[in-house]
Amino acid sequence: MFLGRKEILRLVKEGVISIEPFDESAVGPVSVDLTLGNTFRVFPPDEIEIFDESIDASRLGELIELEDWEYIELKPGDMVLGITKERIRLPENIVGILSGRSRFARLGLMVHISSNLVHPGSYNRQVLEIVNMGPHLVRLHPGVKICQIAFAEVRGGEPLIGRYARQLKP
Repeated sequence: MFLGRKEILRLVKEGVISIEPFDESAVGPVSVDLTLGNTFRVFPPDEIEIFDESIDASRLGELIELEDWEYIELKPGDMVLGITKERIRLPENIVGILSGRSRFARLGLMVHISSNLVHPGSYNRQVLEIVNMGPHLVRLHPGVKICQIAFAEVRGGEPLIGRYARQLKP
């Protein structure tokens, strides 16, 4: 069952869910808008061979840090990893589900390609797999409300233990 606005606000106030920094005006009827951070991972136009699960995107490409007034450009078909400004901590009984916002999807911007779960027990910033699927050049500015997270109760869940449990950079 998804958590509604009142329940999200109650759990944040009680410290059960932590969103840092927290902006109450970003809480909608069933989700919280998250803002685009300043750190991006840009990949060169080389070939990448995936032969097993040991591949690690954090060892590929170039990590760049933008000032608040700067932007990154995505040509049609370009992909970049971004990250949210917000760091989210979830208890063992709540999962987060990330999704893009329709205002950007309608322009052809995919904000999250596939791995949309924020596992119970996570305490990290959310990495965004951003792709420009539209026909126009897109400029991404840090601070824009780029995606949203909804929360649902988990029964019999386990905390996340692994490579991305405490991720802070894309």
